[in-house]
Amino acid sequence: MKTNNKEGFFYSCFAYLVVTVLDLYFTYLGTPNLALEGNPLYNVVFFDWGGLITLNLITFAIYVLISYYGFVGYKRPVTKETDLKRYLSYISFGDPNKYVAMMWKAPKYWAPQIACLCWSVAIILPFARLFIVILWFFLIMKIDDNLFYTIVASIPMGRIDVVIAILGAWGLSFVWIAKEFKENLKSIEHRKKKEGKVID
Repeated sequence: MKTNNKEGFFYSCFAYLVVTVLDLYFTYLGTPNLALEGNPLYNVVFFDWGGLITLNLITFAIYVLISYYGFVGYKRPVTKETDLKRYLSYISFGDPNKYVAMMWKAPKYWAPQIACLCWSVAIILPFARLFIVILWFFLIMKIDDNLFYTIVASIPMGRIDVVIAILGAWGLSFVWIAKEFKENLKSIEHRKKKEGKVID
């Protein structure tokens, strides 16, 4: 059964587009000559505004693909499992009796793991990048917030967005699991009502 959350897909893409434009705008206000630009990819590959805009267009295109698969493209497995552990075992290994704690073993089916990652990343990235916009705003407006600056300075290259993206995506992966399991239970109830009998 294919996921069909087109609204989530469009909202996430719109949110990421907005923060991308804001990031570029505040970057221009804060460092017109890009001397303070901290994007490691930019510093290695690109050297001007044309390069920075190209990089952002590429990353936005990748984001759209990620968001599409996480919200729309993923085909949800159809299963009768009503126990969370058995459900996870089924969608990962095709066998509800093969539960592996903490997923230390490579799954047989990668689609659920990829969908979980795509969905989680699609949700957290706009929020993560928003922190870079906030940082630029503080610098431009000369807002003195020692705690915020101290936290940013403690992170390698000041990439607070990367830390937020990693931690946020990890946390959201559990939300995805709960969401998918709930949808599976709904589909079971729907089939029960449709068939007029209990599904064993």
